[in-house]
Amino acid sequence: MRNAIPLKTPRAAEVLSARDGTLRVRFRNGEIRDFNARKELFGLPCYRELANDPALFETAHVDYNTVVWNKQLDVDPDWLYHQSTPVHN
Repeated sequence: MRNAIPLKTPRAAEVLSARDGTLRVRFRNGEIRDFNARKELFGLPCYRELANDPALFETAHVDYNTVVWNKQLDVDPDWLYHQSTPVHN
């Protein structure tokens, strides 16, 4: 199978920062990755509120192994990992 997503995708452990449309997330496997929400989320109607309210975007936190903002907005954990890029120190 080409481009198959691994069955055990690492899950989010902590949001390290949420600024300027980018989430920096530490995953349970120890990786730190950046997720460009401006590119991946802000164009979707259900995330318009995040695009228009930086204060809401900055409330990002981890719950149920993925990033959430309020009781209505979250990111699919597989998509969060696979659409993010590793941070190299």
